[in-house]
Amino acid sequence: MSASTAPAPASGFALRYSREDPERRLGLPSGRFTNPSAMTALLLALVALGIVYGGLYPLRERPGFATAWLWLTGFSGIPIPMAFLAAWSTSILVLKGLKIRAQRRAFLLRFLPADPGFVVSSASAERVIAAVETSVEEPERFMYLARVLRALKSVRNVGRVADVDEMLASRADQDEQVVDGGYTLVRGFTWAIPVLGFIGTIVGLTQAIGRFGGVLGQPGLPLEEITKVLSQVIAGLDTAFITTGEALVAALLIHLLQVFVRRQDESFLDEVREKCVAEIVSRVRLIAPREA
Repeated sequence: MSASTAPAPASGFALRYSREDPERRLGLPSGRFTNPSAMTALLLALVALGIVYGGLYPLRERPGFATAWLWLTGFSGIPIPMAFLAAWSTSILVLKGLKIRAQRRAFLLRFLPADPGFVVSSASAERVIAAVETSVEEPERFMYLARVLRALKSVRNVGRVADVDEMLASRADQDEQVVDGGYTLVRGFTWAIPVLGFIGTIVGLTQAIGRFGGVLGQPGLPLEEITKVLSQVIAGLDTAFITTGEALVAALLIHLLQVFVRRQDESFLDEVREKCVAEIVSRVRLIAPREA
């Protein structure tokens, strides 16, 4: 039974934003459409880092775990900000994937009558709007329904079907810009993480060169002292190469995850555009005003 021919269920809405959206389900701030809130993503990233670092801390001196602890906290502490940015980026992208799936729930709602001959006109548009608003909690939070409602509310103010199509196309362009803006932080972080790795390279090489210069400045040192200083030089090279390697691997993994989520986002935007044309534009019938 379509939503336009039956009232909302007595137990509540047929589609609840508070139940579908992952951020709202956690009681945290929710971003617009498929974009997560930066604050929510930050909080989840801090929780994840707390679990990782808190779990490794009591095990940091055990074989195997000591290496992991060193790679996460050692080398002049440079891996710590890299891990923070990587966790924040991952949190944003994971939330984005979950929000895309939640937004797709709106496609399951049937707010038009099953009659294939039903048309959307100035008179019937109000009934369809009422059907959506009584069946969905916060329909404006779902991209598809927000676009549908805007089209329906403009039906009585336009004179051609092409006007509705143009309005939906304009709204689609705006939504695409909103969605693209959701990747701004991730793009910034994927740029900053390798930069931190290169800073680690500079710090490590500076340490290595400084220690090696100390050896050259003290001729006649015994072999044991030279070996000890050279081991410190190698430790500086570890900082240089390991931090760079960690940064490049983290940036690569985040970029691949971003490509995967971005593809889902673009597919969803295409589906919304096609669904609006199929459900609304193809059914609009406007009566041209009579000439005097």
